[in-house]
Amino acid sequence: MFEIEKLDMRVKYTREWTFEALYKLLEIKEYDKINISEIIIKAGISRATFYRNFRNKDDIVKIKVKMFFESFFQETFNSYKAIDHLDETYLINSFFISIDEHEKLISTVIKTNLEYLMETGILQIINTQKEKFYKLVTANENIDKYTMEIVASSAWTLVSKWIKTGKKEKASELVEIYLNTFKSVYIALFGDKSELK
Repeated sequence: MFEIEKLDMRVKYTREWTFEALYKLLEIKEYDKINISEIIIKAGISRATFYRNFRNKDDIVKIKVKMFFESFFQETFNSYKAIDHLDETYLINSFFISIDEHEKLISTVIKTNLEYLMETGILQIINTQKEKFYKLVTANENIDKYTMEIVASSAWTLVSKWIKTGKKEKASELVEIYLNTFKSVYIALFGDKSELK
């Protein structure tokens, strides 16, 4: 699932420099118009070094997203497990705070149209804690996979919209927005409509 890859420091630095180079190029150019030669020059690495670390320019973002989720999983879940009495809002809050701290990654994901990477990572996190998420949903395997997909994609949609509109709310406020949206939708569809007032 989520295992932090043990990397040589040179590899870590190369990956970081290359990501930074791509991020800087995206400030002045569309992703589709950026070529590997430009990234290599901006990163200050050789073509051989690039191809030792990446197959293509999408890999720069894929690896960075993978590292983000591995780190989030390790750090957050270690503390989450240590304080077992906390509910899923602790996990959701930790996620939104972590997203806030990695705005550069999120904006890069958006600009490169690789948003599915974030949805996939969020889905993996949710699936590891299914039993604590949305206990209102019956444990039906066919329904469950769709429910988890909806939960993951809505989390990403919220994050993406938040970043695109300039992060006007605090990360902690996103938790309330996220949970209240699900509560409102659930009540509107299945519950007592008077609870919406």
